[in-house]
Amino acid sequence: MLLCPILQVALDVPLKRTFDYLAGDFVARIGNRVIVSFSGRSLVGVVVGLADSSDFPIEKLKSVSHVFDELVFDAASFKLMQFCADYYHYPLGQALISALPLRLRQLKPAVSRKAFAYSLLPNVDISQTPTKKVVLHRIITALQAAPMLGGAELAFISSSWKKAILELKSLGLVAEHEVLAVKASMPSANVAPTLNDEQQKAIEQVLALTHTFKPWLLHGITGSGKTEVYIQILRQILQNPQAQVLVLVPEINLTPQLEARFRSRLAQYPLVTLHSNLSESERLQNWLAASSGAAKIVIGTRLSVFTPMPNLKLIVIDEEHDGSYKQQDGMRYHARDVAMVRAKQLNIPIVLGSATPSLETWYNAQKGQYGLLSLKQRAVENAQLPSIFCIDTAKSPTENGLSPILVKALRERLSRGEQSLLFLNRRGYAPVLHCNACQWASSCTRCSAKLVVHLSQKRLKCHHCGHEQKIPAQCPSCGNADIRPVGQATQRLEQTLKTLLPNARIARVDRDSMRSKDALTDMLASVHAGEVDILIGTQMLAKGHDFPNLTLVGVLDTDSALYSPDFRASEKLFAQLMQVAGRAGRAEKPGEVLIQTAFPQYALFNALRSQDYVHFADELLTERETMHFPPTSFFALLRAESNKFSEVEKFLHLARNAARNLTLNLNSEVMVYDVIRPQLERLKNMERGQLLLQA
Repeated sequence: MLLCPILQVALDVPLKRTFDYLAGDFVARIGNRVIVSFSGRSLVGVVVGLADSSDFPIEKLKSVSHVFDELVFDAASFKLMQFCADYYHYPLGQALISALPLRLRQLKPAVSRKAFAYSLLPNVDISQTPTKKVVLHRIITALQAAPMLGGAELAFISSSWKKAILELKSLGLVAEHEVLAVKASMPSANVAPTLNDEQQKAIEQVLALTHTFKPWLLHGITGSGKTEVYIQILRQILQNPQAQVLVLVPEINLTPQLEARFRSRLAQYPLVTLHSNLSESERLQNWLAASSGAAKIVIGTRLSVFTPMPNLKLIVIDEEHDGSYKQQDGMRYHARDVAMVRAKQLNIPIVLGSATPSLETWYNAQKGQYGLLSLKQRAVENAQLPSIFCIDTAKSPTENGLSPILVKALRERLSRGEQSLLFLNRRGYAPVLHCNACQWASSCTRCSAKLVVHLSQKRLKCHHCGHEQKIPAQCPSCGNADIRPVGQATQRLEQTLKTLLPNARIARVDRDSMRSKDALTDMLASVHAGEVDILIGTQMLAKGHDFPNLTLVGVLDTDSALYSPDFRASEKLFAQLMQVAGRAGRAEKPGEVLIQTAFPQYALFNALRSQDYVHFADELLTERETMHFPPTSFFALLRAESNKFSEVEKFLHLARNAARNLTLNLNSEVMVYDVIRPQLERLKNMERGQLLLQA
């Protein structure tokens, strides 16, 4: 440790600079948390530099109030955070603090749960152990094979391990060590599935290059066994007793199933998860286990990409195409891209898995910058890809959102004891409350968006800002009492199905029905137990889940996405529909997917019916190249917000003019477009505008 008079401290303030403080009587290192006085209040900061001098007079510098013992960022993690702050144009202090668990952002010391592990003392005479003490001998044998064992591992040897350890300690044979507590895993009794040739080849290729930076795209159709490939690669990497692995998943709802699979198959390796459904104490505990090296496998959502892991040897990104990896507020980063930088800085491999890779990833694989690993067949023997059909709603009109063809298919599955999934990516009861007399529609007072009807709670809710209000008894504009919910959402679909198919056991999976911590896990268990006939789900169910008895997927109301102003809309819709279609027919029973649309001949649906991602992706890449759109060029979006649009417009025009002056000598290599308003013009009472740059 260095005794240095001046500490350069990064704080959680919107200023792109650090602040100098005197160390006083404290000893600090880069990466320490400190408490300092700033503008009359106490703040937690992170030491990012040590100096002997300052640009300010020493006598005017304040001393830090406290230095915490632990380092929250090691050198590698700090290097990554520094890169992100620079690349994403964000204050370093805010980037550092936002990457920490909430408990480490607070002024008081963080308290973690402790556990104990045990090891054999060196040069001990184990012959003194009583011969008849079988449990003692079993524990000694286990400790001879492993340098240290915790209570979780010892419990597998005997339920009376605590008594045995006390006796071994009294005999002077065993030492006790305080360690971080990590949840134990139960080994699986299931036999590992037999790998097919494609899986085996993919594993061998990755393992041949584990000591260098190498990006891999694992492109496998839905149900091709990508998770099993991950597990086998992890098993080999973790043969190094110090090694750690980071596995990123796009959404919380994918964590339980993947966690259970990894825990059962890799039970000997301590595993923790990191996501927003954890309590603050659980998140702190798991973060500390990862940053100390105690946890060997970390499964987490996008923020986990910043978790310090001193012995990180591999990064896996599951469903790498998913938009949930992009952070839309605070520091705007893409976890996939940050993970790529982290892997490069650490000189380790990174595996990106998807049935429908993002065009950026596919483009890099086609150019040879990423290794391409292809899984073209389903992992379960005799399992076939589902048949995909479009229902032309012009010829087969829907009633309450359901066409006669889809209703007939649902009845057939019920009669055969098979399960069905209806996909409608819109939660609530209806998208809007409408008055036929004056055309009033329920609008949010804080956003340029409609309030969604939640009938069971008798509320209108904004899904953008969280504002909500009671459903009015009459039209607020003209007083008409005949106001009605218009359109379909998951709650209304559930109500319709209960009337239409009264004997069917129906379950709805969306953010409203899955609010409690274990709700999704319990629901998935019910589906696997055969206690559910029809699942109604949003994107929470679109990927990652394996339901062997599910043979029908119905897709409702996708046409609105065809008219999105987002140039990536077709790419996102194709990926979403391919993913949800992949839930059908994953075992030996054949699957069928029915998509309701008014445009069955649309090119996207033609590609979907043939389930040819490669052809569709190559066509999209050709279009993007012609238009000079990403990934063949770069876009940067500058967005401004204020309570007055005139201020937004003024600022963005100044920025546009400055940018155009800077690019005068670049021979049109950089295009600066005019100021426009985004699709959501107002959000949380803030007027918004944006400026696009293309290079």
